[in-house]
Amino acid sequence: MLKKFLTVFVSLITLTYSAHAEMKAGGSIAMGLAEGDATVTEGSTTETGSGDDTRPLIQAFLEGQVPNAPVSVGIAFMPLAEIADADGTVTDASVEVRGHVTLYLKAGQEIPQGGEVYVKAGISRGTVKIADLATTSGSSLTDDEDTLLGPTFGIGYEREGANDTFYRVELNHTAYDEVTSNNDGASNTGAGTDNDTGKTLKADVDLTMLMFSFGKKF
Repeated sequence: MLKKFLTVFVSLITLTYSAHAEMKAGGSIAMGLAEGDATVTEGSTTETGSGDDTRPLIQAFLEGQVPNAPVSVGIAFMPLAEIADADGTVTDASVEVRGHVTLYLKAGQEIPQGGEVYVKAGISRGTVKIADLATTSGSSLTDDEDTLLGPTFGIGYEREGANDTFYRVELNHTAYDEVTSNNDGASNTGAGTDNDTGKTLKADVDLTMLMFSFGKKF
């Protein structure tokens, strides 16, 4: 799915550039709310839980207007650090997402009060790292990585500023694929005595962001 979306995206960007259509570039600061449900299986014991974590995030984006269409195509990059830190009585986990890229289409409509209301739809991709998972038999699953995909939807308001600048406020939501991480029961020291039962983590994570953006048209 990502390869097909990327092919269409590159084609639209090439068409936009060759037609000398309007381009926009900018940056965003956001307050991100990560919500997740997780299941940890350790031997014959299964533990479930849910939680959320809120933290500031930053993003950069580039958009191009599709010629003869009220649609823009864009790419956004967010160098995320840790977005979820679940501290429980038995299970503690720290999850990081890095290299978060979103490819999207944006369509808007001017309103009588001024400015433009728009909607966005696309797909996001990021590398997920399970930094640590500590359960009753010790710590494991360190430095385990996976790649996540998920649909992204957003709604926002844009208003022009001076000297070809613009401002935006946007509510954005991404629903990621389920994360699965396994530990084979091996000891962190190689002795084979720390985590003999092994552990499996399954987590379903959503990320909701309230974003404030500033950019320039060229």
